[in-house]
Amino acid sequence: MHRKDFFLFIVLVALILAGGVISLSSGSWSVPASHVPAILLAKLGLHGGVVNDVEAAIVWDGRLPRFLVALLVGFSLGGAGTVMQGIFKNPMASPGVMGIDSGAALGAVLSIYLGVASDSLVVLPCAAIVFSILTLILVFAIATSGGRTSISTLLLAGIALNLVFGALTSFIITLSTREFDVGRVIVNWLMGDLNNRSWEHVSIVAPTTLLALLGTLFFARDLNLLMLGEETAANLGVDTKRARNALLLFSSVETGGAIAVSGVIGFVGLVAPHIMRSLVGPDNRKLVFFSGLLAAVFIIYADLFVRLVVAVDLKVGIITSMLGGPFFLYLIMKHRKHFEYM
Repeated sequence: MHRKDFFLFIVLVALILAGGVISLSSGSWSVPASHVPAILLAKLGLHGGVVNDVEAAIVWDGRLPRFLVALLVGFSLGGAGTVMQGIFKNPMASPGVMGIDSGAALGAVLSIYLGVASDSLVVLPCAAIVFSILTLILVFAIATSGGRTSISTLLLAGIALNLVFGALTSFIITLSTREFDVGRVIVNWLMGDLNNRSWEHVSIVAPTTLLALLGTLFFARDLNLLMLGEETAANLGVDTKRARNALLLFSSVETGGAIAVSGVIGFVGLVAPHIMRSLVGPDNRKLVFFSGLLAAVFIIYADLFVRLVVAVDLKVGIITSMLGGPFFLYLIMKHRKHFEYM
């Protein structure tokens, strides 16, 4: 690792740790920051000292799961965005471009509307992950002809399904307005919400994040070569179809896992990879990891902002969209000279 990369890694980790300390110590019941390490060590069985039971419950059962969910969701979305931008060779690509976000959202909303999400905590996440993978399969089925799949057709199929799934989600929301509680849960979830997150949510998103990270890093070299063009990559010994399909599958899994526990949080997967690419370069073996860390920083501090600064019940997804929307417009204006005109 180069000195600049090591320094950037230290800065990102420091920001995450600082955000963690603030997150665990701040809130309606303030816990002294100096008490947090002792509480964590005691819960891990590494500290035999006496800790306040009330403070321990607040930190360990209330705030730590929320912080870890924010960290893992950010890391997942940043990694998924890196993969999408690499495959499509487009800095404006993100999981939403394949319709994966909308597919996962539709599955989760459907499980809430049908009432099955209340049967078990794992029903909604499973619905989101299954629908994200089904969306990927459907996109490939539409875009594949004669055993060949066009990247441009994949993009168009993803955009079309994005619109269809968005309309279906809106239709379900319209039906759910007859039951106020169900409609409120759906709307809050679609805005991206980290309230009341528990260790069960951590146990859902942690495996998908780890699995996708390991899988993406395994194919990171292939992704680097795919960015040179599929023909060039094939000439260099890459099984382009296998590598592309595997990378898209891992991206779908981590996107579905993230959306399952946080709701829809937009633009993080778009912004973080673009910023980190200018700092650490295009090598995806580094970029996936660094983009994940930066996206985690974004969500952690956005969550701190909605918890500690604003007086209304603002959602994390609203903050990320308010910041990411203008950044997306900036990318469009920056790259508009490269677009083809009729």
